[in-house]
Amino acid sequence: MAKNIKSSAEIMQNPAYELVREEYLSDIKSCGLFFRHKKSGARVCVLSNDDENKVFCAGFRTTPENSTGVPHIIEHSVLNGSENFPSRDPFMSLVKGSLHTFLNAMTYPDKTIYPVASCNDTDFKNLMHVYLDSVFHPLIYKRPEIFMQEGWHYEMNSPEDELVINGVVYSEMKGALSTPDSVVYENIQQLLYPDTTYGVNSGGDPDHIPELTYEYFVDFHRRYYHPVNSYIFIYGDVDVEERLSWLDENYLSHFDISPLDSHIDVQSEWGGIREQSGSYSVGAEDETEGKSYFAYSSLCGGVSAVESAAWEAISDALLYAPGAPLKQALLDAGIGNEIYGGYGNHMLQPQFSVIAKEAKAEDKDKFFEIVDRVLREQAENGINKDSLLSAISSAEFKWREANYGGMPKGLVYIINSYASWIYDDNAPFDNLKNNEVYAFLKDQIGTGYFEELLKKHLVDSNHVLHYVLSPEKGLLDRQNTALKEKLAAYKASLSEEEVAAIVEATKNLRAYQSAPPTEEELTCIPSLKRTDIKREAAEFSNIERKIGDVPVVFHDVGANGIAYVTFRFNADGLPTELLPYAGMIYEILGNVDTDKHSYFELSNDIGINTGGISFGFGINRTMKDDEYKLAGNVSFSSLSEKVTHAVELCAEIIASSKLDDKKRLREIISEHQSGKLSGISGSGNSYAAMRAMSYFSKTSAVEEMTHGIEGYSVIKEAMADYNANADAIIEKLTAVITYIFRPENLLVSVAADEIGYAQLESAMEGFVKALHTGAKVSGDSTVTPVKKNEGFAMPIQVQYVTRAGDMTAAGYKYNGALAVLRTCLSIDYLYQEIRVKGGAYGQGCNFSPAGIVSFTSYRDPQLRQTDSVYLKTGDFLRALELNEAELTKLIIGTFSSLDHPKSTSQKAQASFGAYVSGRKFEDVQRERNEALDVTLEDLKAQADMIDAVLAQGYACTIGNDTKLRENADMFESVVTLS
Repeated sequence: MAKNIKSSAEIMQNPAYELVREEYLSDIKSCGLFFRHKKSGARVCVLSNDDENKVFCAGFRTTPENSTGVPHIIEHSVLNGSENFPSRDPFMSLVKGSLHTFLNAMTYPDKTIYPVASCNDTDFKNLMHVYLDSVFHPLIYKRPEIFMQEGWHYEMNSPEDELVINGVVYSEMKGALSTPDSVVYENIQQLLYPDTTYGVNSGGDPDHIPELTYEYFVDFHRRYYHPVNSYIFIYGDVDVEERLSWLDENYLSHFDISPLDSHIDVQSEWGGIREQSGSYSVGAEDETEGKSYFAYSSLCGGVSAVESAAWEAISDALLYAPGAPLKQALLDAGIGNEIYGGYGNHMLQPQFSVIAKEAKAEDKDKFFEIVDRVLREQAENGINKDSLLSAISSAEFKWREANYGGMPKGLVYIINSYASWIYDDNAPFDNLKNNEVYAFLKDQIGTGYFEELLKKHLVDSNHVLHYVLSPEKGLLDRQNTALKEKLAAYKASLSEEEVAAIVEATKNLRAYQSAPPTEEELTCIPSLKRTDIKREAAEFSNIERKIGDVPVVFHDVGANGIAYVTFRFNADGLPTELLPYAGMIYEILGNVDTDKHSYFELSNDIGINTGGISFGFGINRTMKDDEYKLAGNVSFSSLSEKVTHAVELCAEIIASSKLDDKKRLREIISEHQSGKLSGISGSGNSYAAMRAMSYFSKTSAVEEMTHGIEGYSVIKEAMADYNANADAIIEKLTAVITYIFRPENLLVSVAADEIGYAQLESAMEGFVKALHTGAKVSGDSTVTPVKKNEGFAMPIQVQYVTRAGDMTAAGYKYNGALAVLRTCLSIDYLYQEIRVKGGAYGQGCNFSPAGIVSFTSYRDPQLRQTDSVYLKTGDFLRALELNEAELTKLIIGTFSSLDHPKSTSQKAQASFGAYVSGRKFEDVQRERNEALDVTLEDLKAQADMIDAVLAQGYACTIGNDTKLRENADMFESVVTLS
C-alpha cells in the first residue's frame, strides 16, 4: 500500500504510464507526480500526502465555438446515467448514498471539471468509478431525453397550449444573466476576445441555447471527452499504485490515442482602444438616472505563477483595498456607487478590468480619463509599498492557513493547477509553490517590478476595451414579448403533425421523468452502510476561563501557530429602530479613519500583520421557543506572535472610528446598498426565505431588519436624501457603537496555542479600557412579526419561490429524523418535481432545531406550479415507500453534510455557537442517534406536521414583475424592489 509517498521510488512503476515529471511540493507537503498514459494519451497527476479528505477530479479542455452552452449542458448531462451506472440520475444517488465532502462539476470558459472528495476510502473509490464512467461512457447517446431535460426543449402539453422553452441550463442561465453585474462581466469577456473561444459564452446565452441541436451536442462530447484531452487529478492519502492500476485497467486502457485539436487561439491585439456598448433591463417604473456601468478592460500578460500573483497584488493595491488609489479617485470624482473588477485569470490570456457600477451617463469620458491617468501615475510614481506588502502578506497568510471554508483544500490546489497545466503540459505544479513566489514578490517591492508590469500591459496596452452598459426601461418585458411572439409564429408555421410531435415529445419526456426507477437503477450506484457512519457526535470544546474580569471560552481544537479570536458583545435590548443600522455598522468599521490611521493605512496594517479582521452583527436562536440573543462580533486571525498587535487594532477601530466623515460614509453605504440589491437578485432564495420566516418568527424578523430586505429598504430610504439625513444616520450609527461595545457586554472566544493565548492575556487590559463606558441609548426593543405574504418584483427572468412555517406553533418538536427528511424531500421529491420536471436550477427545504421550516426554489421558471409542489409534500410522504437500501442511502447522504471535515476555525466557531445558543452536546448526540436509527415510519409520520406548517400560509417570492403580477392572487401585495 503506497500511501503518503515522498517520491516515485516508493511505488512500483506501472508500465501503462510514463512518468513525465516529479517534484516534492513542500508548500502543500505533497509528492507531485505527472504521468502520461501511453495507450490513451491521458494526463494524470498525483498529489500524494496525508490528507484524509481525498479528492479526485477529471478535467477536459472544452473550447466552445458558439454561445449555445454546449460545454455547460454536457456538464449537466453526463451525470444523468452511464453504461455501468444506468440510473437516470447517478449524481443525486451519490448525494444520497455517499459520505462525500464535495460533489459537483464546473464549466469554465475553456475547461470543464468533475471533482469529488471523501474521507472514506471505499466511498472515494465509488465516487471515482461513477464519475469516470459518467464522463467517458454517458447515456446521452441513447437517451435524448437527457439533452431535453438538462439543456432545452419545446414544451406543449396539448395542441392548444402556448409553445414555451424549458430546460435546467436554460433556466439557470436566464437567472445568471438577469443581473447587470453578470451581464457586464460576460460582455467584457466576449468583446475583449472576439477571435477566440473566449468570445462566446460557454455557459450558454438563453437567446442562443435553443440553437443547439442534439447532434451537435453528442458530437461535442465525442470529440472532447476522450482521455487524450483529459487532465486527471488524484489527491490525498490514497494508495497510489492501486489507483493508477485501477484507472488503467477499468478506463484508460479501453482507449487509443486519437487526434484532437482543442488548442486555444491567442487573441491578436487590435492596436489601441475599442469602444463598445450594450443595455440591460430595469423596471418600467425604475429610474435610469445614475444606473450606467462603465468598464475599462485590457489584456495583461501570461499565466505564469509569479505574474498571476503579482497582478493579484496590483489589483488589491490599486482597486480592492479601502482607499486604493484607482478606486478612490473614481469615488472622489463621484463616479459610481461601487467600483470593482481587477485581475481575471483561469484563461490563456488574463485580463484586468475596472468597473464603475451605477454611474451617471454623462460621466463616461471622465471615467476613462481617470482610469488612464491613475494607471499612468502609479506606473511612473510607484505603487504604495505598504499596499503591495499588505496584499502579498494577506495572500501568503491564506495560502499557509489553507482554510477554504466548505471546499476541500485539495480541490483548491487542483483548480490552481489547472490555471497553468491546461495551457502548458510542463506546468502542472507551477501554482503550488506559492511560498517562493510570495518571497520573490516581497523582494521586488520598490524595485520597479510591479510598475513595469503596469506600464507594459496597461499603460502601453494595444488592446483596450471601453465598454458602457446602459439601463433600458422595460427591456426584459419587450424581450419576453418578442420571444412569445417568435414562438407563437413558429408554432403557427408548424403542421398539425409537427405540433403533435412536440406534444408527444413533451409527453414522452414527462413519462421518462416520472417513471419509477427500475431495480437496476436502484441498485447500480454503490453505497455505504449505516455502520460506515460513526455513532458518536463530535464533541464541543468550550473551556470557561477568565482574563481579569472578562469571561473567556477557550477551544482546544489544535491551533498550530495561528490564533482565532472573537470578541462577542451582547447586544440584547438594542432599540428596534437601530437594528438596520446595527447591520450597517459592520460594513463601516475598519473602513473609516481612526485617531491613529487613515482607512487606507489601516487596511495596509491589517493586511501586513493579521489574517484579517472582520465585523458582524449576529442573531443566535436559542433552544427555547422563538427566543434569540443579539451580538456584535469582532473577529481576527493572526500568527500567534502578532496577537497583541491584532488586539490593539481591534481596540483602535472600536474606540476611535470616525463616523463624521460624511463623504466617506456615503461611499461605504452606497456600495453596500448596491451590493445588497445584486445579492437579492442573485440569491433570492435566501432573502425570500428570510422574509417569509419574518412573518411569524421574532428571530427572523430581527434578521430581516439587519440583513434582509427590510434592512435594505430602511437604509435606502435614509440615503434617498443623504444630505438632509446624514446627521441622523451618524447619530444612529454612533448609538449602536456605544450601546454594544461596552466592557459589561464582552465575552471572548479563542482558539490559540500557548504563545497566542499569552499575548491575548497581556493585551486584554488595554482592550477593555478602550471600550465605551458612557451613557447608552434606550428605547423600545419589541419586534412583532406581521404576516404580509409579498411578491417582490425585480427585472429578472426567474423566480425564487418560498413557503415557511413554525412547527413549534403547530404543536411539534424538532427531532433527528427531520435531518433525514430534509435529504429525502430535497433530493427526491422536490428535485424531481421542481428541477427535473419544472426546469428550476435548484430547490430545497430545511428544518431547524429551533422549529423553523422552509421550502425554497432557485432560478425557477415556474411560480404557481412550484408552490403547488410544496403543498403536496404531505401527500408525497404518506405514499412514500422505501426499502432498507434506499433508506440507508438517505441516511448516508444526510451524514455527508453533518460530518463534513472542519478546519480549526470552523471547529471553534461551531463550539462557540453552541455555547452562546445553549445547545447541549447531549441534544446533538440524541438527534444524531435519531437520524441514524430513523425508520420509514418516522419519515411518513412527519406528513401531518408538514401539512400543519404549510397550512399556516406564510409565503414570499422574489421574481419577474410580469410573472408575479399574473399570479397576484397568491400574494397580499406585489412590491417593486429596486
